[in-house]
Amino acid sequence: MPVLHPSTMHRVAACVCAALLPTLCGCAGDGLRPAPPTVVPELVGTPFTETSFYARNVWDMQLFGGRIWLGHGDTIDNWGPIPIWSLDPATGALAAEYTTDEEQVSVFRVLDGELYAPGIDPRGDWSLGQFYRLEHDGWVRHRTIPHGVHAYDLALYGGRMYVALGTEAVPGQETLLESTDRGESWRVVTDEVSRVYALVELGGELYAARGFWNMPDSTASTMLRLEGGRFVPTPFDVSALLPGIAPNSYVRMVRATPFRGALAFVVARNPSDWIPEALGVTADLREVRRVTLPDSAALPYDLLVRGDTLFALAAAPAPGGGYTVEVHATADAVHWREVLRFAAPTFARSFEESGGDFFFGLGCTYDAPSPAAGQIIRVRRPKQTAR
Repeated sequence: MPVLHPSTMHRVAACVCAALLPTLCGCAGDGLRPAPPTVVPELVGTPFTETSFYARNVWDMQLFGGRIWLGHGDTIDNWGPIPIWSLDPATGALAAEYTTDEEQVSVFRVLDGELYAPGIDPRGDWSLGQFYRLEHDGWVRHRTIPHGVHAYDLALYGGRMYVALGTEAVPGQETLLESTDRGESWRVVTDEVSRVYALVELGGELYAARGFWNMPDSTASTMLRLEGGRFVPTPFDVSALLPGIAPNSYVRMVRATPFRGALAFVVARNPSDWIPEALGVTADLREVRRVTLPDSAALPYDLLVRGDTLFALAAAPAPGGGYTVEVHATADAVHWREVLRFAAPTFARSFEESGGDFFFGLGCTYDAPSPAAGQIIRVRRPKQTAR
């Protein structure tokens, strides 16, 4: 297994994404080029200071404003307050930018040109939930969400902001809220009471995805669709939407990513310590095509779109221990090829790309903590050779 070593970072020249993508995805010419060899990654740093390895999970990485923003933490054992870190992809410098009042920062959302982080697990009074927005002078907390104990996701649709909340199915608790003033005030937009993990847009419509029980006649076997200003239940076949899931299991959609009129997403089990089961692609939410990556043993962890290319981060246990971390690419969500792979002590839970370089955030599961969780890894773009 290659040893991850500190990077001697230097400033890389900016590159045009459209010109770089053929090199990254192997789509140059009429055919697909052979997969590149195993690469030796660079260790950018280990920024998180929590003693819990699980709390160092890099749950999300988001490129915005020339920096890559990093989310971590632990909603199970409540390791907070959690700072939001940033990475300068040009220099490799890591910085703690702002300390949230959360046990975990799970996801970032770019809405109308602004960066947001929903407050998934506030540490204070639960009468109000919160979200965070990167504003002119830095991150600002907005504690405005009624009873928003868990704000799992944020979305912008039709000029209005929506938030998905995690309730305990108690009548009267808020589940989905709408704001017309950028989150300063909210109103209830559904009669349903349940835990909603994701807001996804497909076919010009906005859906709210709950956690799903794959069992006959489950009351949770519905998606919620925005219709006439309210989210209403839309029944579907869970086994068709989430292929390959075992009966009587609890699963949810993770990393939902629009791509060429379809929706790609990771099918995951467990509500908090989510573990990937499959990669799915759907055009209408009625039927999902299960994607088999070139390495059938690799499980998907994250998705990323650059131009007309969809990248999938995956990992497979290595025979000698540790993991093989892989990136696969497609131009049509049907034909995939491997872009790169490297050996690591544990899997990578999230990734980003900047200037042709890939950055990875290592993670672990709650039951199998890894000292390598929280490492930020870099794989530099292939050097161009003269013809």
